[in-house]
Amino acid sequence: MLNSKGLFVKTSITSLLMVFVSVSVAMAGEGNTRRDSSINNVSNGRLAVFLDLQWGMDRDYIRQQIPVVDYVRDKELADVHIIISRHRAGQAGTNYDISLIGRGGFRKMDNTLRYWSPASQTDHETRQGYTKMIKIGLAPYIASIENMSGKISLEYNVDSASGTEQTITREQDPWKSWVFEIYGGGYFDSEQTRNSTHIRYGFYADKVTKDWKIRARPYFNYNEDNYVVDDSTITNIRHRDGFHGYLIKSLTDHWSTGVFTEMLSSTYHNMDFQVEVSPAIEYSLFPYEEATRRAITVAYKLDYSYNDYEQKTIYGQRNEVLWGHSLVLAADFRQTWGTIRAGITGSQHFHDLSSNRAELFTRMDVRIFKGLSLTLRGDLDFINDLVAIPMEDMSTEEILLEKRRRSTDYKFDGHIGFTYTFGSELSKAYNPRL
Repeated sequence: MLNSKGLFVKTSITSLLMVFVSVSVAMAGEGNTRRDSSINNVSNGRLAVFLDLQWGMDRDYIRQQIPVVDYVRDKELADVHIIISRHRAGQAGTNYDISLIGRGGFRKMDNTLRYWSPASQTDHETRQGYTKMIKIGLAPYIASIENMSGKISLEYNVDSASGTEQTITREQDPWKSWVFEIYGGGYFDSEQTRNSTHIRYGFYADKVTKDWKIRARPYFNYNEDNYVVDDSTITNIRHRDGFHGYLIKSLTDHWSTGVFTEMLSSTYHNMDFQVEVSPAIEYSLFPYEEATRRAITVAYKLDYSYNDYEQKTIYGQRNEVLWGHSLVLAADFRQTWGTIRAGITGSQHFHDLSSNRAELFTRMDVRIFKGLSLTLRGDLDFINDLVAIPMEDMSTEEILLEKRRRSTDYKFDGHIGFTYTFGSELSKAYNPRL
């Protein structure tokens, strides 16, 4: 039961979330309507480019390979704003969507290219690939600037024997789009009074096509920690083994359906064995092909779960069958003004409607004005569905070692920050020394 203070916090955060979503939708429709008449002066007649990259992409390599343009530190100074979004296609690899958005005199001169990076590629081959696509995408902008058009050249790969353009034929895929991955590893450390062993291994089987998205993933985790205290050894052993799988079918540009399966055996969660099966349906306000730039989705799941507990729960159960449902509303935008992802999830058990959970999450990186950005991260869970908590009280040792999950009504974590950048408006040089 929430007190008045808790209810106020819940209501306030829900309202704040709705404001974020509303602002996101409004900003998504604005487009790039602002012009900067001083761009040509800033760029000295060269094309000014703003790189809007996701974490892990090699900005220095791009600047080194494409030195003919000026890279500006703020989108308001750019002639071309480049947004790169990436999304994994299961274990097969990663798609990079490269959006080039014209600004100022190049307004409405937009283009989107795609680069496919198979999982077998090295990081260097991947950065070569998306950098090459950026070069191709920038060519029309560079060619339209009188004093820069002479700095580019165009070549075609031609079959020297026939003198005709090479034709690439796609051989039939013997794997039928299935990709498999086996992984394993461990972490070990030791000192005089303690030692730890952590081992994980598992398997992926993925298939991603335009119509289907399939995954089967068994996984295994073993953790052991030993502590020497007063000439005695305290041992803490935890394991978490399970299976995660789904079968998702594309229905239309806005609808999809699927079935999710989870299995779990975990000392921390008091689960000797658990199996969950959840049929689901999802609606996307925007077509799925726009998901890398903007998405608002609503998903509904019907949940079936069979739980076999290691210890008797606070409700006196050793095993039980639970039915429930959940609803997820999520908004995700990656535009020239920044990135916002926010949503709310609600779930409930049918046998007891007070056994429920509400989860709110927000991820926001927004450029407020030239040089100033706001970063916000927040997750708030209101938890009333911990049916697996053991009946027996936990000892101080078990609490400190986090052997099992403890009862709680809420969980919160968050981050807020501001950054303000000023100084030189161009960043031409790449210097790898030291």
